[in-house]
Amino acid sequence: MNEDRLTANVVKKLLNESAGRVSPDIQARLNLAIAKSVQVHAEKHGARGKSKTPITGPINDFLQHISEWFNRPALSIAVSALFIAGAALGVAQFGLENYDARISETADLDAAILSDDLPPDAYLDNGFINYATELQKNNAIPAEDGLEQWMNSLPADFTTSI
Repeated sequence: MNEDRLTANVVKKLLNESAGRVSPDIQARLNLAIAKSVQVHAEKHGARGKSKTPITGPINDFLQHISEWFNRPALSIAVSALFIAGAALGVAQFGLENYDARISETADLDAAILSDDLPPDAYLDNGFINYATELQKNNAIPAEDGLEQWMNSLPADFTTSI
């Protein structure tokens, strides 16, 4: 590593000495070549973000103004905060609606249990729940015109309040 550094220093010293002995016409050509390379580099890197056929006119000015306005960090943070707040409100509303739905389902079940002739322990019995579910599947409630006929077709041990 030290040898590389020493070699680099020697080469640098020799180049500096030889640069001092360059004739003026060669120095002018070198300066012109350096200026051209810097110009080409600037054009290449300056045109990287721009389109090859620039749009001119009021539309371009308007789009540049809008683009500059939207590239502000404060605006980006404000828009992000707005989206986060909207998402949080959506989640909260969804939770509240589901909570209200669960409360109304529970209230409906409580009202059915209280208005029914069955004791609440019957609803805790898995056998009774299976029996009632199968009975409902087998005896679907018909339209209003056939309700009397359906009520008469129910088994005698099936009690319900309608």
